[in-house]
Amino acid sequence: MKILITGAGGFVGKHLTPLLLKRGHQIYAVGMETIDNEHIHAYEADIRDYDAVVAVMGKVKPDAVIHLAAISNVPFSWEKSALTVDVNAHGTVNVLEALRKINPKAKLLSVGSSDEYGLTAQKGLPLTEDMPCKPQNPYAISKYCAEQLALKLGEKYGMKVICTRSFNHFGAGQAKGFVVSDFASQIAAIEKGEQKPIMSVGDLTAERDFLEVGDAVEAYAGLVNSDVPSGVYNVCSGKARSIDSILEILLSLAKTKIAVKKDAAKLRPSDTPFFVGDASKLRSVINWRPRRDIREGVANVLDYWRNKRN
Repeated sequence: MKILITGAGGFVGKHLTPLLLKRGHQIYAVGMETIDNEHIHAYEADIRDYDAVVAVMGKVKPDAVIHLAAISNVPFSWEKSALTVDVNAHGTVNVLEALRKINPKAKLLSVGSSDEYGLTAQKGLPLTEDMPCKPQNPYAISKYCAEQLALKLGEKYGMKVICTRSFNHFGAGQAKGFVVSDFASQIAAIEKGEQKPIMSVGDLTAERDFLEVGDAVEAYAGLVNSDVPSGVYNVCSGKARSIDSILEILLSLAKTKIAVKKDAAKLRPSDTPFFVGDASKLRSVINWRPRRDIREGVANVLDYWRNKRN
């Protein structure tokens, strides 16, 4: 199968492409990142430029497109809300419309975010796809808008469109701005003597759904390889883990003793203390379940940050 991936040079893309290559697919990439893999045919194009995306689609004629490219940093989305909407919503429409023009029978997998559920998580129940979305920041709003546009346009044009609402996933190569990477990078800095052996933290009681990125990309591969109905699918572990439990794992792996200090300025109780998904719908259509050990996954992130400082 010929698969075109947007954002293939990003964090998730770097874990997804080796998996798909191993399974015998021909992989093509389109985006603004450099792709350092001789087995991937890479094209440079901005997904906001419809004509450029059509040109790439015309060269590749993909059987499926996995749309990963997005602005995913929430603080940045507040600062650059127009750009966030342009990339995430407008960019998604461009990808779908270009695919419709070149090969309307191809499958589109558009990766979205659990953040789309927003305040619905206040119910304190595992989130299912039929629950309402109440996004609370420009990033989440833009992703929900992208999802709904893709589904409605796909329905109108008779295209196969699959959208995920992916919960917190982590792994080696993830940038700062996400809790596991933020904690791990601080510990690596402390071990190198670049930071005092004190970690300043806020509220650690919030419970979240953490998935190792290897499990996430297995789900994406399964959705692309299988004949599943169009619609929305949660990609999640279904397990609640407190932020404190993640920090405890990292501290147990640290090579030096580190003190944890609560910063009153950061102690803002979460609006959604329990944010966990239900992946029953996903498991009903593909043979998938999370297999990676959380401790091993967290250790890999810490080693990644250690290596970056060597």
